[in-house]
Amino acid sequence: MSITFKDLENFIVTSESKTLSEASEKLNMAQPSLSLGIQKLEAELGYPIFIRSREGVKLTPQGKKLLPEAQEALAVLNKIKGKKTSLKFRIGCHPSVGMFVLGDFLKYMHLEAPEVGMEIINSSSNEINKMVAQGSIDFGIVMNPLQIQGLIIKSIGEDDVCVWESKNRYQAKLIYNPQMLQAHSIISRWKEAPGETVEVQNLELIAHLTNSGAGYGIIPSQVVKSQKLNLKRVNKGPTFKDQLSLTCYPEMIKSKEGRMIFETLKKSYIRVN
Repeated sequence: MSITFKDLENFIVTSESKTLSEASEKLNMAQPSLSLGIQKLEAELGYPIFIRSREGVKLTPQGKKLLPEAQEALAVLNKIKGKKTSLKFRIGCHPSVGMFVLGDFLKYMHLEAPEVGMEIINSSSNEINKMVAQGSIDFGIVMNPLQIQGLIIKSIGEDDVCVWESKNRYQAKLIYNPQMLQAHSIISRWKEAPGETVEVQNLELIAHLTNSGAGYGIIPSQVVKSQKLNLKRVNKGPTFKDQLSLTCYPEMIKSKEGRMIFETLKKSYIRVN
């Protein structure tokens, strides 16, 4: 098989359409024929160019890289087929989660695949989960991911969210992140929970304030241990078991680079003792 002008035309029109059905109408061809043609193009190139979901089609990082070259049409056919492109993948996670995963991951990728670019996106696990589903980022490292049809979800570790206090605690206020579902679960089950609260969105700052004695803190164990703080768990305080997972679309791991990222992220979680 060789890449033809028709293959590239199909690719370009599909990239500009929301669904394969819409693209097939623009191209005046049957949808199954268009789908088969795209599959053959992906096989020839050696990497996926579209993510297919119930919502439609979206370009993969490889597809985004290929698009401007494909738009040059026949003059660059041979270049497109043989060129070793420089790819960039977007990886999303909560900043606190990234502290225990990304260090070893980036070191390994630097040694084994320095040509592969990375962009790290930080947000809450819930938002990262949504961004993966929408196709705006390629891989998500997510605490307690939502089950979304079409996404791969692979468990890579776990942690405990607990109530902590310092021996220097001088008041009984509760310090927590109101955006954390884990915190609300703990508060609802803690009969002795203080009525007065201090809302803080940064987990490392919550740990620091708790260590200073400003109150009880609801904090993941990994955050407390990584900062080597002199905190202890509150006796009989409720806990929440966090499940850390890696999530992406199946198309992301069909290329050599995507598979390497997936496998490396799976084994990069470091549990602090």
